[in-house]
Parts: sequence; C-alpha cells; structure tokens
Amino acid sequence: MINSMCICCNFWSTKMKRKTFSYKKLFFIVNQQIDILELKDLEREYILARSRLTLAQQDPSSAAIAGGASSAEMVTLLVQTGLFDIALMLCQTFNLSLTPVFEGLTFKCINLQYKGDQDQTEAWNWLAANQLPSVITTKECSATDEAWRLLAYYLENHPSQNAEYHRCVISKLLSHSIPQPDWLVNAHKVIDAAALLRLYLNYDQLQSASELVLEYVDAMLGKGYQYFGIERPLSATASLVWLPYTSIDQLLRSLSESQINEKMYKNLKDKLADYHRLVEQSSRHKLMAR
Repeated sequence: MINSMCICCNFWSTKMKRKTFSYKKLFFIVNQQIDILELKDLEREYILARSRLTLAQQDPSSAAIAGGASSAEMVTLLVQTGLFDIALMLCQTFNLSLTPVFEGLTFKCINLQYKGDQDQTEAWNWLAANQLPSVITTKECSATDEAWRLLAYYLENHPSQNAEYHRCVISKLLSHSIPQPDWLVNAHKVIDAAALLRLYLNYDQLQSASELVLEYVDAMLGKGYQYFGIERPLSATASLVWLPYTSIDQLLRSLSESQINEKMYKNLKDKLADYHRLVEQSSRHKLMAR
C-alpha cells in the first residue's frame, strides 16, 4: 500500500512538474513574441512599404532588391530611379540626411546638361514622377531646365544648417568642373559666403575665390551688401562684420606663387587696404564718440 501510494505520488508529482515546465515554456515563447508598436512606428513601416511598391512600379527590375532593403538603402534606390519626392519623404520619416538626395539630383542635372536627346527623353519620365510647381514661361523648357528647377525648388524648401545642402551641390559641380548656376552661387552668398570661399579654395578655383572676396569686401563697404546677408555696411555706428582672414590669407599665398595671377593678387591687396583704412577710421570715430 505504501509502495502504491509512493508510485501514485511520484506519478502526480512528475505530471505536475511536466505541466509546470510546459506552462513556463509556453509563457516564455509567448513573451518573446510580444512586440508593442506605436502609431508612429506603423506609419514609418507603411511609408517604407509604400516606397517599395512605388519603386517596383516605376522600375520592375528593382523589385527583388527593394523587398528587403533598409530605409537608407531605399533612399539610394529611389534616387537612382529619379523618385526624389519619395526619397525626401523617406529621409524625413527616418531622420536621415538629405545629402544623398541632393547629390543624386545634381549628378542627374550634370548628365542631362552634357548628354544627348536619349537622356532628355528618359528624364521627362522621372521628372513627371516628382511634384514640381508649374510656372508660366514664355518658351518651352527642356528636361535639363526642369531638372535644375527641381533642384532649386528642393534647396529653397529644405533649408539646412550652415547651407549644408547648397555646399554639397556646389561641391558636386566643382568636382566635375561644371560651372555653378548664378542662382545657386547667389543663394550661398547670402547664407554663408565664407563657406563658399573655402569650397573654391579646396578645388583650387582661385579666380572664383578672388572675385568672391572682392565682392564681399565691396559689400562690407556698402556696395551690394544685401546680397551677402549683411544688415548694415561698415560705418562709424555699425558693428564690424567678420572677414574670413584665414581663407583670405590662404588665397593671397596661392595667388602670389604664380605670375599669371599677379594682377588678381594686386587687385585683392588694394581692395583689402581700402577696407582696413575704413575700419581704422570707423574705430577712431567710435573712440572719439565715447
């Protein structure tokens, strides 16, 4: 009887242990599968999924790659296909830099400007996939014109700290020895002329750098100061405006090393001398007024 009770107890004990073990194991599995998503997470996944679908519709050959692509990889694929609106939206949704979008569009502008009609025809397809506000024009625009206009529209509507996106576009153009459009240079002058000067020096664009410094000093002296974002030109009452002396000294050294740039060097030295004389007069007037 005792043996029988022991066997029974052992049976129920073993059975209970099995039940307990199974329950814990089941709880562990279920616990591992719980994943709480917030609404913003669902929105992000929806935008990513929609961008994959749009890319597959625009370029069926990329469907296999896009299926498992991350948000950053999708931006690259969208830029290559010309879906810049969606690429920008994806960057903003996942807090990614817009620099790849601006670099990609700039490269397409360069290709359109220096290649034939076949690229123009293909360009109209990807341009139509982006929402560019229409404007009234007196002449028929080419695909190249529209691509540059799309780039200008993006730069205007996506401002960046210290003109980061303007700088990356100009850098892309300089690296391919492409002249920069006037509207692009003028926009950079207003935001950060000193950074534009550094860019010119980095790419050994001494003439452009010299012209920029001459214009900048003229702006300090009161000629066209509004084009450089200067509130008030140099005077006895206005506060002094900072000049990028380190970059200017680098430019002067580079100019002095070549006889070809001798005239440019002299013009720059004379202009800086005029500026320093006015600074000295302004400082003297301020001291006398105290």
